Amino acid sequence: MLCAYHDTYLTGGITTSLGLVARNLLQGRGLSETTGPQEILLLYDRQAEEGRLLDIEEFPNPPDQPTAPLIQRMPGYPAILALSWIVFGKYRYLPVQILQGALSSLLPLLLYGAGRRLFGETSGRIAGILACLNIAEARLAVVPLYDWWILFLTGVVLWQLARSMRHGFPVAGFALLGAVIAAGIYLKSTLLALPICLSLFLVPRLGVVGSLPRVVLLVGLPLLALMPWTLRNERVFGRLILTNTFFWPTVWEGLGEVENPFGAVLDDRRTFLQATAEKPGMTYGSPEYDDHFRSKVVEAMKSHPRFVISMWARRLVRGLLAPGNPWGIAGVDREEVSYARFHRETGGGPLGYVARRPLVSLLKLLQRLWDPLLFFLAVVGLIGARKTSRDCLVLLAVPVAVFLVTVLTHLEGRYLLPAGQVFLLFASVPLSAWIGREPRPERRE
Repeated sequence: MLCAYHDTYLTGGITTSLGLVARNLLQGRGLSETTGPQEILLLYDRQAEEGRLLDIEEFPNPPDQPTAPLIQRMPGYPAILALSWIVFGKYRYLPVQILQGALSSLLPLLLYGAGRRLFGETSGRIAGILACLNIAEARLAVVPLYDWWILFLTGVVLWQLARSMRHGFPVAGFALLGAVIAAGIYLKSTLLALPICLSLFLVPRLGVVGSLPRVVLLVGLPLLALMPWTLRNERVFGRLILTNTFFWPTVWEGLGEVENPFGAVLDDRRTFLQATAEKPGMTYGSPEYDDHFRSKVVEAMKSHPRFVISMWARRLVRGLLAPGNPWGIAGVDREEVSYARFHRETGGGPLGYVARRPLVSLLKLLQRLWDPLLFFLAVVGLIGARKTSRDCLVLLAVPVAVFLVTVLTHLEGRYLLPAGQVFLLFASVPLSAWIGREPRPERRE
């Protein structure tokens, strides 16, 4: 996948903007976003037209380029890019893609370790095998973007949670969890939902008093780590912005996933044009841009609550059963081999498509079955695990946090992949039971 797809334009606009931040950082402009000139902005369109990601060294670097302080996204991924460029001396994405691919190969080991501690050796091995077959994760690992790192850090969290459960939830283990989550929030701010959900799931298991020191570490360490960034935002923007902006524009654009009565569209450029028409002089991604869309989202929810609630329900069902992550195997995601194009050009039906492209049809079928089958097995495994261990219910905090944010904002399959790690662990339980029963690991106090 790295060889075939390292320059594919998948979320290339976000990747490019973060790459420009990394270059600004290395060239003494600080944590700033490039807002022009036009020569640079046109290259975004060129990438989309060619379907190819361009390295930052291919972008012009005029000395007087206009910039704005970084606030739309967190600074973690630009820092990773900058470090890789310092080491390798070129502004290219390939080194960080190779790093992500190498760390991706460790995920099956992390999930094996978690499954072995939670459910026994056979379940651990099956969890590792399922992780090896998680093609959507492997595809995302070669994309130079922060989303895959959240998936990897989730694997670390699950491994550490499993170790903690095995030893009776020691407080010291939650210090590591808090530190890992703090690092993740600097990559993507929505990870802040995870320590909150983990804390809520710990209280029924350990009680208010027993969970208190662990909650302090889970929530307190990320907040403490965010303090320098928050103070920087207050100094630069005159506001105590805890993480970053663009939450409310994301919610508004998410409402445009389907036709709606209030004019939201799922398109960054058209949304920006709408905002500037309503309020001239608006700066894209600024705190004021967030304010503008917060009022629009609140008004839409008040005036059309049924529409919004039904959209959330549809997102939940789609996210669980059909998130639509690309696999990148044998080009099955290419438009030229799609069923829609085949039907448009030939008028043929499903059977004709299968006869024309049998291998692609098989892979598409497996791709569509993977997520619903994994979810079904996870439900069966959760029922079995619930009967034997209350500790395992704490793991549900991860998918709850992931789906809570995604359902309320905007559904894209890659956002949901961290939840799939938990489904994968629970799915290993019925599979191991069908292979053969084994003693559960003893819990150490």
